[in-house]
Amino acid sequence: MSKRFRKAAVAAADGEGCASSLPQPGSAENEFALSLKAVAGMFKISPHTLRLYELRGLIRRVRCGRQWTYSWADCERIALIVKARKVGLSIRSIARIIKAMDVDAGTAKFEAGREQCLDLIRALELRKKDLHDVLGELHRIDWELSDRLPGKQATRNDPFATY
Repeated sequence: MSKRFRKAAVAAADGEGCASSLPQPGSAENEFALSLKAVAGMFKISPHTLRLYELRGLIRRVRCGRQWTYSWADCERIALIVKARKVGLSIRSIARIIKAMDVDAGTAKFEAGREQCLDLIRALELRKKDLHDVLGELHRIDWELSDRLPGKQATRNDPFATY
């Protein structure tokens, strides 16, 4: 990414000088603009999904000249949402956290977001322990089953085992 585009993206994120510093439509740098299409492609999600996040107030595009763009802060939020969804968390469970990340959020939102964040950390740490336990069991069962196969040499594929 060029320095010129990086400056434009920072300006877009800050809401300053958007129109004059964004790459011009059709330029090579414009393909890296933080547009709806570009961000959707970057996170491998649909534009419809991004619009849904906007409707829920989790992210927002700003108009910079003739183009609607996302800030880098919005991209960080999208990354969190995508990772959270990948492990089975609902949008509702992380919404307070994301809204607390707003610079202009009040103290009550900060506290509610932090409390929710700590709750999710505890829940995921418990899930991590449970996943570790079941993976250990499955590796042990695989070891036993592979011993029963005729002519097969058992291999130790257990990353959790202590030999």
